[in-house]
Amino acid sequence: MKRTFSSIGLFILLGLATSVFAKDAPITNWLQHPATPLAEAVRSDFWLTLLLISPFLLLPQILLAYSIWKFSEKRGHKPATFHENLKLEVLWTVVPVITLICVAVSAYHTLRKMDVPPKSDLVVEVIGHQFFWEYRYPRYGIGFANEPLVVPAEKVVTINTTSVDVIHSFWVPAFGIKQDANPGRITHTWFKAKPGKYKGQCAELCGPLHGEMFINVTVLPNDEWEAWLAERLPPDTASAVPETPATKPAVTSASSPVAMR
Repeated sequence: MKRTFSSIGLFILLGLATSVFAKDAPITNWLQHPATPLAEAVRSDFWLTLLLISPFLLLPQILLAYSIWKFSEKRGHKPATFHENLKLEVLWTVVPVITLICVAVSAYHTLRKMDVPPKSDLVVEVIGHQFFWEYRYPRYGIGFANEPLVVPAEKVVTINTTSVDVIHSFWVPAFGIKQDANPGRITHTWFKAKPGKYKGQCAELCGPLHGEMFINVTVLPNDEWEAWLAERLPPDTASAVPETPATKPAVTSASSPVAMR
């Protein structure tokens, strides 16, 4: 028992150390503060699930420790002779089933939000390469690679992902999104983020430099986003796009085309 409790304590300490020392590290983790409604829903589901399953994790250990101490042969106790307890068996079957139903209902609503995005304000095509990310804004004719992804704050941003070589995975923990980028296919995810700078990384083993395939996302307030957009727009299209996602929602297609190389 001492070894079990020592292992649990060591695991908790390692988790806390990771949350402290990983704040400024390029490698990200799920402990980041949620920056989108999706991430907040995922975090809420996590805490709810942990709360519901904690009795199943702790109670057996407590009962085992108590039984070892209370009914030890050294204390003069003789083994029990009964074989079964129908009421107890029904109870420990029904209670876990109800718990799983509660977890499933909560998770379903979150998964539904992920799969059915609201109307998009901006569509960005994200293309995975070995070992960097390329970003394209088809509405504005903007494209670049090896730079932070820049999007407006508090706007629904739809991400269409694909890959030109192997399977990658676009993962930004603070946004609560993780979407595979598959060669020859287009997959979708979305987020609505608060202003700030966020980090992510490829979450699918894609080659020897997979660990250095980082993601940087800059979420700008509306006025700063418009200024950034004006600087990036090609000269011949700058006057042709008077409105931006920060001022007027854009109507987007469910299957935005992504150029393949």
